[in-house]
Amino acid sequence: MKLLVIIPAFNEEKTIENVVKSIPNIPNIDQDVLVIDDGSSDNTLIYAKKQGAETRSNRRNMGLGSAFKLGLNYVLQEKVDYIAILDADGQYEPYGLKRLINPIINENYDLVIGNRFINGGYFEARTIKRLGNLFISTLISKVLLRLEIVYDIQSSFRAFNKKLAIFILNNINAKYNYAQEMFILASLYRFRIKQIPVICKKRHSGKSRLIKNPALHIVRILWVCLKTFIKNFFIRNYSFPSSSPN
Repeated sequence: MKLLVIIPAFNEEKTIENVVKSIPNIPNIDQDVLVIDDGSSDNTLIYAKKQGAETRSNRRNMGLGSAFKLGLNYVLQEKVDYIAILDADGQYEPYGLKRLINPIINENYDLVIGNRFINGGYFEARTIKRLGNLFISTLISKVLLRLEIVYDIQSSFRAFNKKLAIFILNNINAKYNYAQEMFILASLYRFRIKQIPVICKKRHSGKSRLIKNPALHIVRILWVCLKTFIKNFFIRNYSFPSSSPN
């Protein structure tokens, strides 16, 4: 069995080396690390290669969604069974990958997400950012998808199997972000989803490239989520996966 850890990165030369070398070895699993350099203008690519990571690059900054899809295309070209996503900024601890991937391997879950809000989880951020993330996750989980529990849909710390990777690549738009759209698709088409508590720390250097205007970010995310839900709600094929996320 083989695990691929995908790390999207844009101008993260100060953190990428430590993130790559901190990834733990999981027993009985072959592992590769793939850094997707999204048009960085610094030494991100050089430092990633220095730590032995495989690399793919966009010629210019295309955004997180594009980097994610580039990583999934790599999965289709290689013999990969499991995929994990890890941020390049060091906010999520790489050692948590063991707990993230174990339910995929041992309990046959299709998708496992790190939750920063449940007991044992922690989200070190400004109050407005924490509340914004919790608001979006609650709205999508309880109102849009009518799930029994609230999932941390904004969390990028996640692992999934190749079956879900292929399905997502064939159905996702990911023009802005991918996390929320991926979760909605996985939920609607009844892939098995689990979440574990995870610690997310503040950035030690640099700043988020994704969120410049928090209010605009929330509007864009909700619009993408609504379009994804409406597009797939009536055409979903219940016979494809075998069970629901709850």
